[in-house]
Order: sequence, then C-alpha cells, then structure tokens
Amino acid sequence: MPRRNQATPGLGGGKRFAVVDTETTGFSRRDRIVEFACVTISEGQVVDEYESLLQPDRDPGPVHVHGITPTMLESAPAFEAVAGDIAARLDGAVLVAHNISFDLRMLSQEVERVRGMSLDVGAGVCTYRLTGQKLAVAAERFGLSPPDHSALTDARVAAELLLIHADAAALAGASQASCRASGKSGGLTVRRPGAPPRRGALSVLAARTSWPSSLRESEALYLDALDRCLDDGELSEYERSWLSITASVLHIGDQDRELLHRRYFDLLVERILADGIVSEQERWLHAQVAAALEINAEELRDDASSRVPPGPGSDILFEPAAKVCFTGSAVVDGRPVARSELERVARAAGLEVVGTVTKRCGLVVAADRMSRSGKARRARELGIRVVSAADFVELVSRRR
Repeated sequence: MPRRNQATPGLGGGKRFAVVDTETTGFSRRDRIVEFACVTISEGQVVDEYESLLQPDRDPGPVHVHGITPTMLESAPAFEAVAGDIAARLDGAVLVAHNISFDLRMLSQEVERVRGMSLDVGAGVCTYRLTGQKLAVAAERFGLSPPDHSALTDARVAAELLLIHADAAALAGASQASCRASGKSGGLTVRRPGAPPRRGALSVLAARTSWPSSLRESEALYLDALDRCLDDGELSEYERSWLSITASVLHIGDQDRELLHRRYFDLLVERILADGIVSEQERWLHAQVAAALEINAEELRDDASSRVPPGPGSDILFEPAAKVCFTGSAVVDGRPVARSELERVARAAGLEVVGTVTKRCGLVVAADRMSRSGKARRARELGIRVVSAADFVELVSRRR
C-alpha cells in the first residue's frame, strides 16, 4: 500500500487531484452542503487539506447520520463566504470523490447560488468505481481508518483509495476542472469540535506564490495558514515559527502580518455576532484567539442574550393546554426520535400540538435550540422560546 510520503506513479505528470467530500442536509435540489472537505494530492503526495462547516440557513438535516447540530453551525460561514477558498482548490485539479456524481451535484447546486461563481467539473475520478465497494467496506479491505461521516475523514479515506488504485488505466479520460469565484479567498473556517489537525506542506504555499497573483493572494495564503494553526485556539512555539517562515516565503513583513492578524480576528468576531447570539463556546474562542494573536479585544456584547432560551436546568412552566410546535429531525440520548413520538410526549403532558408558529404558540421544539429552520426563525421574531428536543423531553419529565 502506498504511503502518503511516497509518490504514486499514476498520479504524477504534474496533475493536481482534489479529493472532495460533502455532508448535506439531504439529497434533493433544495438541500444544502453543511460540511465540505478537500484533500489535495500533487505528484502522488497529500500536500494540503481544507474543510469547514457551512451554514445552510436551515436545519442541518439527519443529525444522527453526520453528527452536525445547529449549535455547531451557529458561527459557520455560508458557502458563498468561502467560495474563493474552494475555487482555489478545485480550479485546475482533477476532481475525485467516492460516489462522485452525488458530491459534484451538490457542489454544482451551491455554485449556482453564488453570483460570479462558475464550475466546470471536467471528467473526474470516482473511487467507488475504482473499488466497487462502499467507502466503509473499501476502507476495511485495505486496512484504512474507517470513515465516520465527517467530510475530512471521509475525504482522507477516498484520497488513500485513490493513491492505492491510481494507474494509467484508472485515470484514462480524466480531465481538470475549472472553477472561478469573484469573492476573496482566505475566509475564516469553522470546524467540528475535536476535529483532527489538518495536514499541509509549506512547499505548496511557496509554489503558489509563483502564480500571477496580486498581494491579496499572498494575504489569503497567509490567512489560510494562520487559520490552520489556530484550529485549537492556540499557537504553539512550533506554529509561531512555521507562520514566520510562511510569511517570509510570501514576502509579508511584520507590520503587514499584524494587520492580517487583526483582519482574521475581525472576521472571527463578525462571524460570532452574525446571528445576534453569543454562546459560551464562542466567548471562549474569542478570548483564546485574542490571546494567541496578542490582540486587546473588548468583551463581546450580546444584545440578544435575553432571547436565548434557558437551558435544561431552568424551570419552564407550561400553562395548561399551551401550544407547542415541532420542527426538524431530532436526536435524544444519541438516538433519532420521530416527530410523532415527541408529539405523543407533548400531548401526554397536556400540551396542544400545532403545525404552525403563531403568536399564541408557547414553545417551539427543534433538533437544536440554534436551529435556523423557518419555524425557529419565526419563533424568534415573535419572542417565542426555542428549545432542543432533548431539553424538551427532560423538561416534560421534570414537570410530571
């Protein structure tokens, strides 16, 4: 089995391969990508990894499958905000995915929504066709780490399968994609809690400085490197040294670096405040990044804090026959729970279940209290509490 630091002959010839994976809210034309990952292979080696959660501006869909909750998405960028970063990785690369038709269809749907962005997928490579097996089975067969329905992990497995199976016959007919975006690259990414460090190579950054690009491209490359180092909210001595070398390679002086650090921090603050609610996790991240970048930052002000629903420890007393509305799929204690089951629990507690959110509605129950479904948004506009399904079940059990 080829190792990552060994060149695979079939992947040489100067071609770049972008192995992508997406986690989505569903499978239809109206569904959205909630997580995107890309593993870049050049000359038979993994040289760059990129991934981010993406705000679909709706419920994330099957939480029990991909594990992505609305709270995890509250500060995630929209696809449009990172379109430049995605385009930089896809443009000029041969696209690869396991069941490529699905991932490219979802990507194409997102691209259609972004003004000034275009995607010609070319002729990509499907690792499902190379192996004839679904991803988990192929991973087990070849002794790889199992996929887990997170975009980066699954893209890594597909990349390994490409390295194993790539030869002239497998790549026959493959052609490069073309992807253009008018937006800036270097956007802030948001990752899953506990996400593993991303791999990358300084040589890739150095090589990209030879592109016919403006200073803005260099800035974007440095911000991308900074974002990679700040995955855990801290900068180790090794990471600080690596960033200094990166800045030197990109011809970015100390003063410009300070400005870029401020720009990165401002992007973070902008993303945190986008929904008007500041969670404790976001406050922690804000303080950690400010300390790591040595920025004197004011404490975050949450003007919408009064609208944040109480947690499970609060006493929420339902009035007799209060109206409750349910939205989205739900997971309670690690298992999916049908809406009909939640409605049964509500009726047993003496609550009236309604299908729409009105001023008379006393409570809206969603998969997660940070849900952005239409019903949840309407509830917030009307000042109605939104609670997670898990909190709802616990609150009802306490009320009995």
